[in-house]
Amino acid sequence: MKYKWRRICAITGMIALCLFTPDIAEGNNSQDFESGADIKSEISKERMLDIIQDISAAFRPVNSEQIQNVKEYIVKCFEKMGYQDIEYQRFEYNDANNENAIRRSSQTDLFLAPTAEDVVADGSGENIIVTRYASADTDKNLIISAHYDSSPESAGANDNGSGVAAVMELARILKDADIPYNLKFIMFSGEEKYMLGSRWYAGNLSQSDQDNIVGVINIDSIAETSDLGYMVMVSGNKTSDDIVEYNEEDIEKLAELNKNEISELFMENERFRLTMAMNSDHYPFSLLNIPAVSIVQEWENGLSVNDSSDMIENLDPDRLEEVVGLVLEVVFKL
Repeated sequence: MKYKWRRICAITGMIALCLFTPDIAEGNNSQDFESGADIKSEISKERMLDIIQDISAAFRPVNSEQIQNVKEYIVKCFEKMGYQDIEYQRFEYNDANNENAIRRSSQTDLFLAPTAEDVVADGSGENIIVTRYASADTDKNLIISAHYDSSPESAGANDNGSGVAAVMELARILKDADIPYNLKFIMFSGEEKYMLGSRWYAGNLSQSDQDNIVGVINIDSIAETSDLGYMVMVSGNKTSDDIVEYNEEDIEKLAELNKNEISELFMENERFRLTMAMNSDHYPFSLLNIPAVSIVQEWENGLSVNDSSDMIENLDPDRLEEVVGLVLEVVFKL
């Protein structure tokens, strides 16, 4: 998730994480769960903490050697869970063109277009797409996502090791659950360069692909220790004449105007607050009118991310368990 960047000293390189993975069971092997509440007993805080510890051993910005190690680690974890349909979606980017696109982020065609086409690429990244097909034949897909890159100046335990761990735990629990649509677990790269990976993914969707997406639940920075609840970030182009200052009250009005089918399910829980925001991986999908949300923990004075304070020691495992449980409820309500 994008916050103000601060300069710190770099740390040493990470161990080759692809050589080991946490002890991940091959799903729950049951199709008897009728609700998210029934399945919550499957959640393991310890497994999620192990994943965060492993992937936050060093900085992992897009286009780095470290993020390649983390990519291989994530894939091995999915393979160990029994997933076989795993794709890599490679993209290239040009920094100057990316900055130009960021300044025009409300223009869908420009914002979702390739930035390195016909110019020299400054770097590349890869999205990881893991599909779990429904037992019944369907083209409908629910996307559950997180970004796995970090700021160049942070180990990214919360931003976004917490989101990666939550998505992988959801994948483990839901592997054999009886759900009437396909699940796509997507790990995006390049979010810290303003959503490069999710922009690439969304920009390459055909109209048929877009129409078949039930919704997008993106998880980003959920576990820093605090007693605060969570934000459900939405985005859209609906506005009204009485919204003029874009203060906190106006942002809440905008969010209410732009709520969607997914956000409304989260709002049934008092721990969530709806807000209008475009600074996470739900935004490219919102530009295509796909129901999308990002789940982010509330903050009062900002979160300790994008700097050296974003360490696993500052995380609360109960928050990981809480978010995974609440997402499970929403998945079954759909």
